[in-house]
Amino acid sequence: MDSYIVRLYRRDTENPENLVGLVETVGEEAKRSFHTVNELVAILSESHPHEIKISQPVLKVVQSGNKNPR
Repeated sequence: MDSYIVRLYRRDTENPENLVGLVETVGEEAKRSFHTVNELVAILSESHPHEIKISQPVLKVVQSGNKNPR
């Protein structure tokens, strides 16, 4: 589970969708700015950039009885 610090600096009272702020992922240096609620949600919905995604299996399953598979 990721943890975030969300800082809101400004909000337009006439148009509450317009915000200005920063999102920090706890334990990382990078900060991302947002200007609308939709941008904030998009930042929080993204996959963590350091998550490992494996597209192929790491281990190859060897059938029983095949001592030297080719």
